[in-house]
Amino acid sequence: MTNYDDWAEIYDEIYSEYKDDLHFYQNISSDSESILEIGCGTGRISIPLAQSGKKVHGIDISPKMIEIAQTKTNNTLTNLSFQVMDMRELNFKQQFDTILIPFNGFQSLLNVSDQIKCLKNIRKLCHKKTKIIFDVFFPDKEIFEQKSSNFYLVSQKTQKSLEVWHKTNFDFFNQLLHTDLRVIQFLDTQNPKVSYKSFSLRYCYPQELIYLFEISELQIVNMYSDFNKTLDATNQLVIEAQII
Repeated sequence: MTNYDDWAEIYDEIYSEYKDDLHFYQNISSDSESILEIGCGTGRISIPLAQSGKKVHGIDISPKMIEIAQTKTNNTLTNLSFQVMDMRELNFKQQFDTILIPFNGFQSLLNVSDQIKCLKNIRKLCHKKTKIIFDVFFPDKEIFEQKSSNFYLVSQKTQKSLEVWHKTNFDFFNQLLHTDLRVIQFLDTQNPKVSYKSFSLRYCYPQELIYLFEISELQIVNMYSDFNKTLDATNQLVIEAQII
């Protein structure tokens, strides 16, 4: 699994403006009293959910991510808590109304056995009406055709004077995507700050996901291609599931 402590200090610089999924997760959990967010990072989704009055518990494997998330609220939200925890070792005595794994978080588990272990542990935290929601992706033709030796510009934020470039390598046999990022921060015109980060994800195709859920005693009840709940052919999947 990727060491996400290496990402903590720059994570918000890159992703804080990403809000494509937030409205969806707010709506889908609108009737829930208790929410567990797995892979909460620095609280991009957990904090707005708690601000709307939900009781939210966010977990992440990265202590530095959790530290930043806690700093953002300064313990002012009594209905929000954060905890360092591995999604393969979920350990709670309570059940939750909604369980979220946003932003491809499930795919940070790099082999099938870990993915199944996570799903089976999620199953233990569910009651009959619990909603399990997460989003994943699988590579499309455009990504496969990128040259692994080249960096490609994927994000440019003029207000923050930030550029993010990436290059991707594939392990096709194990369905692994390895991405190197070059992040350029233009603090001034003369001395840009350049840093390098990397992460790995295991991509899953729809039929494989259905099987993984079934053997974990879960069933997928809805599968969309985006956060507007459309069914267009894309390389993104938004999944709603429940216990069998």
